[in-house]
Amino acid sequence: MARQADPQRIYEAWRIAVRNTLTDTGIPLEDAERWMTRWEVEAAVRGLPRDSDYWTVGSAWIAEQRAMRRRPKM
Repeated sequence: MARQADPQRIYEAWRIAVRNTLTDTGIPLEDAERWMTRWEVEAAVRGLPRDSDYWTVGSAWIAEQRAMRRRPKM
């Protein structure tokens, strides 16, 4: 019998992958976490589902915000 995918585990795995990508580019871990938290807040405000595009869109949003030289605040 095939095992069902756990949406929360998939979400967490994608989150870790995005965090690692950010830190691999030289962003300190604390800043990477702040950016990701900001994305999660932004996505909630927009009412976006945590589907397969969530972190793809989130990564693009973070890159755009960083390009505008905004610092994460929390």
